[in-house]
Amino acid sequence: MKKLIIILVLLILLGGGGAAAWWFFLRPPEEGAEAVVEEAPPPELSQIPLGPFGVSVVKESAAKRTIWFVLNLTVDGAENQAWVEDHLPLIQDTIVTELHGLLPRKLVEQGGYDAKLIRERLLKALTQKFGESRLYDLTITNMEIRDQE
Repeated sequence: MKKLIIILVLLILLGGGGAAAWWFFLRPPEEGAEAVVEEAPPPELSQIPLGPFGVSVVKESAAKRTIWFVLNLTVDGAENQAWVEDHLPLIQDTIVTELHGLLPRKLVEQGGYDAKLIRERLLKALTQKFGESRLYDLTITNMEIRDQE
């Protein structure tokens, strides 16, 4: 008799759990009911032009070439735009410092001054210094290489 009661209680628990799972998770939606999907509004993006920056590549105590950059800094939201405009000299200094350290390297020179690599390094330096939430993207609008012979 005890075994029968235990089996009956287990069947009720399993049946109740299965019915609850079907009711809350597996039941097909009712006819005429629309699924509620909340979409986040797209971020309000704004671009801040930076430059032109002239960076000289020095080899053997002489400037071998000068590379000119024009950049666009993309930010999302009015708060981040105001912050970037307030800290613009520091952002420009970070960009110029990174360019002066990056451009004389053999990897960049042998790669033909790949704009994608330069953009990634600049964005990495900016996010390390100011955080990922401040800046949305960085675009190299123009990059001009002039040899100094």
